Parts: sequence; structure tokens; C-alpha cells
Amino acid sequence: MKRVHVLLSVFLLATAALFVSSCNSNTEEPRGEFSSGVFVVNEGNFGSANGTISYYNPVNNEVKQDIFGQANSGRALGDVVQSMTIEGDFAYVVVNNSNRVEVVNANTFKSVHTINDVKLPRYMVTHSGRGYVSEWVSFSESGGVSVINLADRSVQQHIITDFGAEGLIIQNNKLYVSNSFSNTVSVISLSSHEVIETIQVGQAPGQFVTDKDGKIWVLCGGSYDMDYAPLNDGAFYVINSGTDEVEKSIPLNANVSAKTAINKNKDIIYYFRGKSIYALPVTASAAPGEALITESDAVGFYSIGYDDEEELIYAGDSKGFTASGSVFRYHENGTSVNYFTSGIGPNEFIFK
Repeated sequence: MKRVHVLLSVFLLATAALFVSSCNSNTEEPRGEFSSGVFVVNEGNFGSANGTISYYNPVNNEVKQDIFGQANSGRALGDVVQSMTIEGDFAYVVVNNSNRVEVVNANTFKSVHTINDVKLPRYMVTHSGRGYVSEWVSFSESGGVSVINLADRSVQQHIITDFGAEGLIIQNNKLYVSNSFSNTVSVISLSSHEVIETIQVGQAPGQFVTDKDGKIWVLCGGSYDMDYAPLNDGAFYVINSGTDEVEKSIPLNANVSAKTAINKNKDIIYYFRGKSIYALPVTASAAPGEALITESDAVGFYSIGYDDEEELIYAGDSKGFTASGSVFRYHENGTSVNYFTSGIGPNEFIFK
């Protein structure tokens, strides 16, 4: 009988060890084909519903196009795919002209849900179980931000800001919203969901970045005269999130894209104009005298991003929306790494 007990104990220990080994093996396996890598948000042609998401694996330089369509039986993602945000196991793809946010499994890109109660949405950030989506609403009404309950994916509230609500960033329990059809940044309390401050900046404010000192930088693209000639008044504005005051502005002496990125150390900001990329130290008081990069093979840059893991700059070329776009990769010193093909109108990069 004693021998039976010993054999039984050995069997149970071996079984337990096998179970633990199996569990450990499973947790080490990738959760899906897209559990890591670089995603390119491709806007597509306006009115054509041909916006897509491309996937790039920097380890083997593999590129996969239209991963949403491939994962969902060829279904179109929509018209003007504007941006994407990943929160946990879900990716939220904001589709501007289709007036929706497509929710997908971030590791497989299988569709999970569609949020339809939004109007000309642009960008999304998440905080404490909620999603905040900027919306143009229309070209004749004030824009704003919709508050989404991420648990049931319902729109709980709409907060009115100013015309052309665009870029979003969260700092000190406050949501900052750039109003791209105006010259303001709205500050929303995340406790009360009310606009508590309106900050005057330059014309056509767009994207935000936060520097190493926690200061918020917003890039303003600039304005045009009555004949649509550029007034060359693009500028960076630096906001102290403690006081919500503008601490300084840096004129760029040109109209520029209002898209921007910042390096891993958060001390160099990148922006672009035409086929050129500029590097601006956060300690600077004036625009750089010359470009860091000028890409002779580009038609015109349409997006910019920075991969903290590889410490590389990414720049998307829309090729005039006449064909598939290109994505160029560069070292911080401006030397070229490589390039790959994307969908039509690459306008944002997500690094996972």
C-alpha cells in the first residue's frame, strides 16, 4: 500500500509539473499575428472608402497590407481612416468620413464592435476606462469630444470645444484639445468633463507632444490670405500644464504640416514641410536653419512618427494619393535606413 501511495504522489507531481510547463509555454507564445510591430494608418482617397491599415515587422522587413480586410473577409474599413489607438487587447480605428470608430482585437484585427455615434471623428485617447474622441462635427458647427465607456463602448457624453477639434493629449488629469479650424486649445477637466480653460495659440493647431520637463508642445500649421497664399506663420507653442499658460512660442517662418513627433529622450521634436524633415531641440528659441532630412525620392511627406524601441524616425509619403504610399525610415542623424510600401495616404504610425 505504501508503494501505491508513493507511485501516486510521483504521478501527481509529474502531472503538476507538466501542467505548469504547459501554462508557461502558452504564456510565452504570441497572442496573435499582430501582437507586436509597426502599424501604418492609411487614409485612402476621400469618398472611396479605401482606407486601410498596413503592418510592418521591423525584424524581418515583412509588410502586410490591409490587415483589417484580410482578417474580416475583405470588408472595407471605411472612408478616410484617420487614426488608431491601442488600449489593452483592443485597437480603436477612427474612420473620419464614415463617422465611426471600428473596434478590433489588437492582436488579430478581427472586428469586435463598431461605434457609430460620432461625427467626423479625428483622434482618440484613453484614460481610466474611458475613450475620448475628437470630432469636427461639421464645417459650420463647433467641434468637440465624445466620451466613450470602454466597457460597453457606448457614447456617454459630448463636450463642445471650438471649431475643428483635432489633436488630443492628457496631462495632470486634464485633456487638451487643439481646435484646428481656429487658434485655440481647449482644456477639459477629466473629473468634471467640463471645459475649464481656453488657450490662445497660433493658427491651425494640430498635434501635441510632451517634452522631458512635462511641457506640452502644440504645432500650429499656419494660415492663408484671401487668395489662399500661405502667410508662413506656422509655429510651436509651449504650454505649462500646471498653469495652462503659454510659456513660449517658436515661429517656423513657414506654413507646415501640423503633425509632429518627439524622440525617446523627449528633447528633440520633429516636424516636416514638403519633402524635408526638421529637428528642433526643446531648448531652442528659434527654428532650425536647415532641414535634417530632404528625401529626393519622396513626392511629399504626409506623416511622421518616432519608434522609441529602434530609435528611428518614420515618414510617410502620400505620393499625391495617386497610388500606394511609401514609408521612409531614418536614424536620428538623418541617415537613411530603408523604405517600404504602404496603403494610400499613410498618415499615422502606431508602434507596438
